[in-house]
Amino acid sequence: MKTGKPSESEVSSQKQEKIAILVTGMHRSGTSALTRVLNLVGCDLPNNLMESGADNEKGYWESTPITEFNNEILMSAGSTWDDWRPFGLSWYNSPVADKFRQRAGGLLREEFGESRLFVLKDPRISRLLPFWHEAVRTYGAKSLIVSPIRSPLDVAASLEKRDGIDPSIGHFLWLRYVLDMEKSTRGMKRAWLRYDAFVSEPFAVVDRIGDALGVSWPRSDSVSTRIEIDEFVSPSMHHHCSSDTSLLENPKISHWIKSTFNILNRWSRREAHDEDVEELDRIRSAFDDASPAFSYALASGDRAVA
Repeated sequence: MKTGKPSESEVSSQKQEKIAILVTGMHRSGTSALTRVLNLVGCDLPNNLMESGADNEKGYWESTPITEFNNEILMSAGSTWDDWRPFGLSWYNSPVADKFRQRAGGLLREEFGESRLFVLKDPRISRLLPFWHEAVRTYGAKSLIVSPIRSPLDVAASLEKRDGIDPSIGHFLWLRYVLDMEKSTRGMKRAWLRYDAFVSEPFAVVDRIGDALGVSWPRSDSVSTRIEIDEFVSPSMHHHCSSDTSLLENPKISHWIKSTFNILNRWSRREAHDEDVEELDRIRSAFDDASPAFSYALASGDRAVA
């Protein structure tokens, strides 16, 4: 694979700083497969990898201690990984947040040591990006963002099969994760990609990621790397393959979800419109405002069923 040649200033900058590739995105969106391929082209993985499971036999490729740490953070804010409500911003100014900030640096040292190029992945990071961006900067690395986008129909179907989550809640979760992730990464170098395109053409997609981020992958030209990626990535990884039309023409799917998906889908092709950010802000604001009413209604229904 060939990538665009970085300028002399970019080469110099890369020699002077550590690079952290943060793989962000909703659960079941291909973050695990993407992380492994980034590892194969030269990014270091964490030292304490999570074991593979029945729902992901090829591996999660994320740090068990960092995942558990993120669950602790969410719990300390009264939240969980499957909470589609806004994360409380007051948490960042609380004494509890300071305790977690003090621990984050030690975790990064434990997992990545003196690595100059590493990949950090846990979908929960999408909800906690301000925290992790600060932690990575304090650790002495520069954060670069890679975000796979998958149809919310497919994500919801996968969540229903794995966790028994109703698809309507799965759609809310998809919207919350991608809106939080997009807002928190503005102004940072980031690359968007469609998961189905990645499964079809992993080499081309990884090339485009490197170009967008200004990173030269250390092992991208290796024949053995190509063989390993060919053996790892296969169409069988892509379950629940719905068409974009089935989402966009579905009357049961909210305009918020359709519009957000359309925008991020265009961005994955590097086709941005001037009004995109304003539209995402309007959707997020409306979703945040409506979330309390939705959550009370759903909680009351759950209690009635119980």
